[in-house]
Amino acid sequence: MDWCWNEPTGTPPLSEDGLQIWRIDLGGMQPASREGMHLLERAARVLSAEEQEIAARMRVGGPAEEFKVSRSCLRRLLGTVLRRDPAEIVFEKGLHGKPFVRTALGGVAPSFNVAHSHGMILIGLSVVGEIGVDVEFVDQTIDLEGVAQTAFHVDEVARVERANIFEDRLDLFYRCWARKEALAKADGRGLTLEPTTYIAGSDERGEQCVTLPDGDDGVRFFVREVDVGSSHRAALATKRNGVPVRTYRFPGQFWTGFPE
Repeated sequence: MDWCWNEPTGTPPLSEDGLQIWRIDLGGMQPASREGMHLLERAARVLSAEEQEIAARMRVGGPAEEFKVSRSCLRRLLGTVLRRDPAEIVFEKGLHGKPFVRTALGGVAPSFNVAHSHGMILIGLSVVGEIGVDVEFVDQTIDLEGVAQTAFHVDEVARVERANIFEDRLDLFYRCWARKEALAKADGRGLTLEPTTYIAGSDERGEQCVTLPDGDDGVRFFVREVDVGSSHRAALATKRNGVPVRTYRFPGQFWTGFPE
């Protein structure tokens, strides 16, 4: 698909047959831009006391700001969908700790997932089953072989090592890593899913079916890469294949569709 990130002028509906990915760019390790500062200032209005405490324990200068902005933007998106005050949304945890939100009538709100890395945030919303999103900053100084040996399947390690040029190895590594993270988050097991036990698809660009280990038969997910530019690599995993994806940039100035 053509990953065109549009900034809407109104509240786009969350269709019954697809999902949305929202992108927030804070510009490096700190929200130095006017838009980033505006989002950070507005975050305090909707975050819970627990979220404020979590942010306070994180490293200042990047991760803490990304967490506050990502969680507050998620709250505003869910508040719009559910017609609820974002500050009053209560996050519950599933079997493996993946958060979810109940609707007022006892049902379950849209599935969602959040990822952030070095100034880039992705938020996924879905009404067609569980999803996982991941974004990774391409760090030129990473120990490719060392990390791959501990986090990749042996076949994935071999693919990375076969690349003769460092830039190619780096690209293969981060594309694979983003796919694995997105799949683990969609599955819900996250870090408890041993990453060396499964192959997160090939290095092709299209959507791929991946079977994650789970009992005798395993569980199937569909993973595709998300184009976010050259500085990061990103991926999306879903329970259904061929799900339409609509992509948006989160506006620095909240439109009137967001409850206050």
